[in-house]
Amino acid sequence: MNIMAAFSPAFMSCGLSENTVLLQSRPGILVFSRSRQLQYVNRRALELIGSIGQTKTESCSIALPPRLLELRNKIHARLDDRLKADLWEPFEESRGVTECGGRLLLRGFGYPARGASQDSRIVILLELFAEEEKRYQSPATMKVFERQTAGIG
Repeated sequence: MNIMAAFSPAFMSCGLSENTVLLQSRPGILVFSRSRQLQYVNRRALELIGSIGQTKTESCSIALPPRLLELRNKIHARLDDRLKADLWEPFEESRGVTECGGRLLLRGFGYPARGASQDSRIVILLELFAEEEKRYQSPATMKVFERQTAGIG
C-alpha cells in the first residue's frame, strides 16, 4: 500500500549546484515532522523514489514506498520512547530496499528536540547501492570519478 504525501513545491531543493556534484555523493533527502508530515524533499529523493516504481503526481504529491514508510514509523516509535526516557542523542536505523529492480539503502535518523518535542525531526537519506549507482552515471562522469578515486584528478 502506498501513501500519498502532499508537499509544497517551495520546500523542494532545485539548486543549480546539484548538477556539478557526482551522483554517488548525492543522497535523496526527506525530512518529516514528529507528526509524520513530509516537510522537505530534494530533487534527488524524487528521482530515487521514481527509480523504484513510485511516481510524482501533478498535484505535488508523491507516493512513498511502503518500506520507506515502515522505516519512518519505526523511527517515530523509537523517537517517542527516547523522548519519554529523556534521551536526547540522535540515532540511526538503516535498511536495504529492492523494488521494481531498483536497490536503495535507506538511512533514517531521529533527532529528538529537548524542551519542545514537537520540534523533533525524522530525516531519511536514500542512496543507490554501488552497482546501481554505476548504471545511472554517464561515461564522462564515471571517468572523472575513476580519476578522483585513483588520486589523479
